[in-house]
Amino acid sequence: MKTEVMMEVYVDNVKVEMKQKSFKSLGNAISAINKKLMKENKIPHEIYVNGSTLRDNSIIGGKDLKVIEIITKTYGAMILESILTAKESIDRYFDIFDDMEESGQESLNDEDEIQLIEMVIFLRWFYNLLLLIKENHILDFIYEDFDEYIEDFQKELEVAERAYEARDLIGFIDILEFSIGDLLIEFYDNVEDYYNDIAEEENRKRLLN
Repeated sequence: MKTEVMMEVYVDNVKVEMKQKSFKSLGNAISAINKKLMKENKIPHEIYVNGSTLRDNSIIGGKDLKVIEIITKTYGAMILESILTAKESIDRYFDIFDDMEESGQESLNDEDEIQLIEMVIFLRWFYNLLLLIKENHILDFIYEDFDEYIEDFQKELEVAERAYEARDLIGFIDILEFSIGDLLIEFYDNVEDYYNDIAEEENRKRLLN
């Protein structure tokens, strides 16, 4: 028979009362806390169990749980950080094309192809960021073409992925450099306005709360 014990939960250094006072496992406890955080538009950023980080913790049984501490971020804060990360990544995005032109190679070597695959992974992440911005903020109202921008980006990304699957590497590279490249430049040119508008909305939400 599994033993359930009482434990304490702290979110952002404030003790939180949970409806359920004990848990059979760490997973059950984290799941219950996450549900509470979602209602407050927050996500876990750092998790500590009995004073140790979750990554370094081997505790999984409920009987050993004494204190869970969680440092959170709002979705807005995470989006703002991700926008800055996207800006830095776009800064480096075109470097691979410059390197390939300078090398004068007629075919891709393994290192080039790995870099291109990593670029597609970044583009998938960037597309998910666009969706997250749309879901959580009002940019589609401030910028009438924001929804259209997301649709265009999705279409070009799908075309690029089909070209890669067909091993049409010339077409694949052209789409990454020009079609998607133009869309990334458009985002880059507007990134300060996006960032400031989202930051302003986050400040307004904090004042309302």
